[in-house]
Amino acid sequence: VHGAKGREEKDSLVTKIQEAVDEYDNVFVFSLQQFRQTHMKELRAILNDSRFFMGNNKVMQVALGRTVEETYAPGLYKLSPFLTGFSGLLMSNRGKKEIKKFFKLYEAPEYARMNDEAPIDFTVPAGPLPSEQFPVTTDPFLRGLGLSTRIDRGTIVVTSPCYVCRRGETLSAAASKVLELFGKKTVLFKVTLTAHWEKSTGLARRIQQEVVAGDAEE
Repeated sequence: VHGAKGREEKDSLVTKIQEAVDEYDNVFVFSLQQFRQTHMKELRAILNDSRFFMGNNKVMQVALGRTVEETYAPGLYKLSPFLTGFSGLLMSNRGKKEIKKFFKLYEAPEYARMNDEAPIDFTVPAGPLPSEQFPVTTDPFLRGLGLSTRIDRGTIVVTSPCYVCRRGETLSAAASKVLELFGKKTVLFKVTLTAHWEKSTGLARRIQQEVVAGDAEE
């Protein structure tokens, strides 16, 4: 039953992607950095006249076609090699230049997660913590994360500097939680466009990543 359901879901994704190819003029492949569901939801709301697809890369490749013989539309199969890693598809009637400009400007700061590479050096300094952010009830939790603390007249006091991470280290669960508690949004949720297909011409092209600021089209 599980296998049949999985096959059904894959077939459904293929069908939905192909229906969207019929409906929209442009297909983009994108890669994701620091994926967060909340930001994807926001993107879908902003670009509500377009459609995002994310799923198994091989299934998305099947939908587009992997060879000239399999291709769902002329030239579309040339996008399939770009569906690697954490990737997805965006279907839109907005022009390539507009979509590129949008994603060049769109990024959202986020908290690093366990097993991410630490992007900064961080040590919690000794001293009192703001009571509105760290009420005394959080003291056991902070101690569990490795902080040395005491309570002084209703305020949590860090008694000695607490080393959390050094840039380049792999973050532990405790270190990532401490960075979050202290408001250190040190990574970026970012969508990078990697390739584009245009229905009117059947042309598929890699999207070059611009090294310097500017709106120039490659």
